[in-house]
Amino acid sequence: MDVNARMVTEDGGHRVVVAIEGRAVELPPIEHLLFYAGVGTLVAAGVIEWPVGLALGVGHVLLDLTRRPGLQALGEALEEA
Repeated sequence: MDVNARMVTEDGGHRVVVAIEGRAVELPPIEHLLFYAGVGTLVAAGVIEWPVGLALGVGHVLLDLTRRPGLQALGEALEEA
């Protein structure tokens, strides 16, 4: 089995691209994976309820998919707050 991983820095983040047997899979940016892990930890610890964590995760994914500058600026401002 041939497995290859490399780091790509483009499209707004540091992404890991994993190639297994010639098929490449691009993971979300590491910054986003850390966000999801943090929200999951808050849900697991009972700090926030799971519907709130789900809404945060889905909103973050939708914001990333739209790639609209205005929405991205709003999301970045909310993340900094």
